[in-house]
Amino acid sequence: MYQAKILSRIRLGATLIATLIMTGCAANMAANGQNGPELSLISQEKSRREVERHLGLPINILNLKGGQYIATYDVHAKTEPSLARAMGHGALDVVTLGLWEVIGGPAEMYHGRRVIVSARYDKANQLLTLQSRPKGLF
Repeated sequence: MYQAKILSRIRLGATLIATLIMTGCAANMAANGQNGPELSLISQEKSRREVERHLGLPINILNLKGGQYIATYDVHAKTEPSLARAMGHGALDVVTLGLWEVIGGPAEMYHGRRVIVSARYDKANQLLTLQSRPKGLF
């Protein structure tokens, strides 16, 4: 009887330690935030070369009349670190014995979702306008 209690406590302790070791993916993502281009700074750039230095190559180019064109970029949005979100993920990890990662990981990845950025250029490759919108799930 006494040995069964000891084994039960050892199992509980091992489970808690394993849970604490395995947790943290979603919490880590929330605590660190996600790097991405600062769109307010990019809008101050003048040439297509400077914009693409921040955003990468466009996924699509739409030619307009008068030599103007719209280049579309698919980029990761910049997210700020959030201690509250990280603590919430950590608490849910502990309460659910790590099962929260099945939901919390993808949810945190979606929180740092991708953004579609449209840049309109003139025929001299100079930036005229810059717009962004969240990219849908599908």
